[in-house]
Amino acid sequence: MSRADFYQLKSSDPASRYPLLCRLLEKSLGASQKVYILCQDEAEAIHLDQYIWAFKPDSFIPHALSHEDAKAVVVLGWPEMTDSLAIAHHEICINLSQQLAPEHFQRIIELVVQDEVVLKAAREHYTKYSQLGHSMQYHKI
Repeated sequence: MSRADFYQLKSSDPASRYPLLCRLLEKSLGASQKVYILCQDEAEAIHLDQYIWAFKPDSFIPHALSHEDAKAVVVLGWPEMTDSLAIAHHEICINLSQQLAPEHFQRIIELVVQDEVVLKAAREHYTKYSQLGHSMQYHKI
């Protein structure tokens, strides 16, 4: 059975998700899991690409944009770049977009900030993932 985790942050700033995202990436890499990050758009993916490189100067999170290397351990994509080829080998999807994550992932992670647009999408996603039979988890950060 697949699992959907919702991490609710106190901040309303969408960028406040990035430190948590990087910590989750470190844990996933430690467990040898491959991660697809579904960004809101190309601009967010490019920004996040730079953020991950600078996250910890003494550590390395190998990643790539989906059009650069769809087989990387961590791939950053956006809705227009999300196709079955790019995401086929990833176990986890961290969803930063307003769209539902593709259904085939073993685990979906939604990072939710206190922004009305994000909250509305998260509520819709929670309902849909529940209907699809995902094991639902909620974490208040």
